[in-house]
Amino acid sequence: MDKVTIPVKPLDMKVVAVIIDDIGHSHPAARPFLEMDHPVALSILPERPFSRELASEALKRDKTILLHLPMQPVGYPDVDPGPGAILLDQSVEEMSQVLEKDIASLKGIVGINNHMGSEATTDARLMETVLTIINDKNLFFIDSRTSPETIALKMAQQMGVPSARRDIFLDNDKTPSAIDARTDELLDLAEKKGWALGIGHANAETAEALERMAQKASERNIQWISLESLIAYVNSGH
Repeated sequence: MDKVTIPVKPLDMKVVAVIIDDIGHSHPAARPFLEMDHPVALSILPERPFSRELASEALKRDKTILLHLPMQPVGYPDVDPGPGAILLDQSVEEMSQVLEKDIASLKGIVGINNHMGSEATTDARLMETVLTIINDKNLFFIDSRTSPETIALKMAQQMGVPSARRDIFLDNDKTPSAIDARTDELLDLAEKKGWALGIGHANAETAEALERMAQKASERNIQWISLESLIAYVNSGH
């Protein structure tokens, strides 16, 4: 896959980007995000019932597609990241085989972010293996920041992998008022530092809240941009 090449120039607006995780279990859950006019990125789990179909439809709709890579969480195996997972007891060869299979299973992906991974993203051997393949395939990496001890972003930067990290989870609490509060935080952060990246999940409440966020962003002169554009900007030395 060729690198996504986007001309980079200083942004003249404050910007946000949004990723929706956990796509692949359900067509109805994914539908609002597939049909959304805003440049939401869809992160698709491997080996779920509708992963391939939804990736194909997302590609036809020109949506940004990521592999939502299952990785070992704290509490494993009681906490199960599901099929296609990268685990600490795997050899480098096993990790590579799993990741290669996951990537091959979804057409059109341009990047990867971690699903769970609160333990995996703190392990240097595992992250070096994952990031080497990501770099070799000209993908980018988003650290979902599921652990305060994560070393994933730092390692990605050291290895020259285009990368960024999640600023705010938008819907840990799925009540509309709580999601609105998180989207407001995202916009506040964009105003403060120039850009911000939010991650939500495939549920109706989040889709509705994002429509409200889009209106508020417009009123505040904050532009919702594609994830590729954000990655290009934050990795250009700005």
